Amino acid sequence: MEEASESSSAPCQLPTLDTTYEQYGGRDPEAKEVAQWFQKPGSRVAAMVAAGGVGKTCLAVDVAWRLWRCKHVSAGALYVDCRGAFSRDALVMRLRAAAGLSGEHGGMEALLTSLAKLCAADRLGGSLLVLIDNAEDPAAADGGTTLSEVLAQLLMASAKIQVLVTARVDIAVQNMPQPYTYRIQPLTPGVAAALVEQLARGVLTGQEARVVAEACGCVPLAVRLVSEALVAGRLTLEDVQEATAGRSVTVVATDAGDTASMERKQEQDTTVLFVEMVLRSLPAAIKKVAMQVCAFTGVLTASSAAVVMGVGGSSEHEVRAQLASLHRLSVVLQHGDDSFMMHSHVRDVARKLLAEEAPPALRTAVRERFARYATSLLSRWQQLHEAKALKVMTAEVAAHWSDVEQFLADVAGAAAAAGGNRPLLSDCGALSLSPQLLQDTALLATLGNSDFLYAIGNAWMSPQYLMLTQKLVDVTAAAAAPTAAMAAAAAAAAVTPDCDCQLSYAAALLIRCEALIYTGEYEESESLAAQAVELYEHLRGRDSVECAGALHLRASCLQGQGRGEEALPLYREALAVRQEALGATHRRTTATITHLAMQLSYEGQHAEAEGLYRQVLEAHQRNLGASHNLTAQAVSNLAGCLHELGKLVEAEALYRRALDVYNDTVGPRHRQVAFTLVGLAAVVREGGDLEAAEELYRRALDVCRAALGPRHPHAQMTLGVLKDLLRERGKGEEAEALEL
Repeated sequence: MEEASESSSAPCQLPTLDTTYEQYGGRDPEAKEVAQWFQKPGSRVAAMVAAGGVGKTCLAVDVAWRLWRCKHVSAGALYVDCRGAFSRDALVMRLRAAAGLSGEHGGMEALLTSLAKLCAADRLGGSLLVLIDNAEDPAAADGGTTLSEVLAQLLMASAKIQVLVTARVDIAVQNMPQPYTYRIQPLTPGVAAALVEQLARGVLTGQEARVVAEACGCVPLAVRLVSEALVAGRLTLEDVQEATAGRSVTVVATDAGDTASMERKQEQDTTVLFVEMVLRSLPAAIKKVAMQVCAFTGVLTASSAAVVMGVGGSSEHEVRAQLASLHRLSVVLQHGDDSFMMHSHVRDVARKLLAEEAPPALRTAVRERFARYATSLLSRWQQLHEAKALKVMTAEVAAHWSDVEQFLADVAGAAAAAGGNRPLLSDCGALSLSPQLLQDTALLATLGNSDFLYAIGNAWMSPQYLMLTQKLVDVTAAAAAPTAAMAAAAAAAAVTPDCDCQLSYAAALLIRCEALIYTGEYEESESLAAQAVELYEHLRGRDSVECAGALHLRASCLQGQGRGEEALPLYREALAVRQEALGATHRRTTATITHLAMQLSYEGQHAEAEGLYRQVLEAHQRNLGASHNLTAQAVSNLAGCLHELGKLVEAEALYRRALDVYNDTVGPRHRQVAFTLVGLAAVVREGGDLEAAEELYRRALDVCRAALGPRHPHAQMTLGVLKDLLRERGKGEEAEALEL
């Protein structure tokens, strides 16, 4: 396989087959059948469907390697692990990482363009295979709609793209025929018994091996775990037989699909039964390791496991040995040369044991150490983002983002949506963030960098993120509040008590403020910004950069409430400080210039606003390039100003130019796309093409629903203008029926 990979210039990112895969036997005809199907003309997408633990990933990887070796997929073979990808952004992020694209321009369009180029560059006339593993996770959040749309986009990017999907649920492709679905069955009794015999050679007779195989439902994961436990003497044959005694399930279904679903549920229940039995039988020391590393939802290494286990770097080799022991027992699975992953069934049971058996001190320690690990990932990715090491950042985000989502869910105390990550220990409530944790991980600085959050995608404005910002305010407020004794001592010494804590509190207020601005809750956010201004003025001075940032955000809140006259002097004050301290082309300076120009435009001072908008556009084109999303935003802002000046032709051209960049950078369903579509629709409407304007407003409303939610003022405004246009076109009944 390595020789085949090295002999081609096309990308091959398929993982090495699990070292125990060849022991399964009996899978060869299945792999051949699916591989032969892909080689038939017109074959585009296949789905391998089965319960967890049956061996979907191994079989799919085997099929992909067969297609690679025979040069059928000479354009490349990409492996995309979607475990923990519970949103569209997360799914696209994994796909882009597999294609080797950076996170700065995170849109779907750039991905499709890149894949089409791979297909066009191939001179052998073969296909490009995209293997999407664990697709049940992205399918869980919205009933499969997002997954269905993304699969359709992949297939439409090039006729040479083929897709192989593994999932625990049936999948569909938008506006296309049902995929070829291969339902993977457990091993045949003979093959499963042979695997038990091989794993438990000298311990079980042939008849006993058959008993074990049948008790485990011939599911590979259960067979491996139970066989290893029998060899170690932690379980006996009687234990296995007693566990399944009296377990009978009657399958009642109305059609073949229902029957298959119920059979998968039965297989899953049996597998979980044995996973729990095996994990409970582990020696105390090994079980403790398993209960700690179950915090990870993504890839784990010896170094990351050492953090969560609370051991120093000098003991990392011991952790590596412990992970190797867990691997030999099949509790963790090999993921790379020095990395592992837990099967979801094993992880869920290990978390159950952590909640039930571990002392309270250990449970607390695991959660806090994992939080420190997850927030250190955010800090590292921020540093990579600032250093423009975007491909490195993207690869790391794709591998470990699910751990950050787990951290966010743990802090929030609840999952963001159905199918998303659940709290690590749901019976313990939300995770408390200590001031020490904030200080150790520089969490405030990381979360305050909105450019970075846009780059990594799906953390931005998630429900967990919003809850986290409130918790940051609560924690830093408690740390900054001095006791009576501390306040008296500080007053006697004429110093400010806990200056660092109060600065952290001010920073947290602004992070929360910015989050609320983006959700349209301007009144609450303005109150927070006013508090931050007061703190920074007292601690750093009115002419400090920190205070200028607070003034800028407060002005934004006032502007959002329609109080532009109050916002204007604050923008001018913030701009003067930022220009002096940061320079005229710094990103924060241009942000204030942009908001100032917006307010001037609202007040009818379009000529002055146009000059400011052009100043920002020139700075972004010079510093960031023409294809950056901030440049596109500057183009869109200038277009709006030109519209007000009656320059419709130039305004329309600029709006379309901005949309092209957005589609390539942040994707077609981003909030900025919604704003730009509304502006373009207004220009087109004023130009007299009401039909085209209606279509643009409808597109904008669709993006608003997905990106902003029904409560956001812009979503409500878009709905209002669309209704108004429909009435103008004589579609009053349709207008009244519209809602967000």
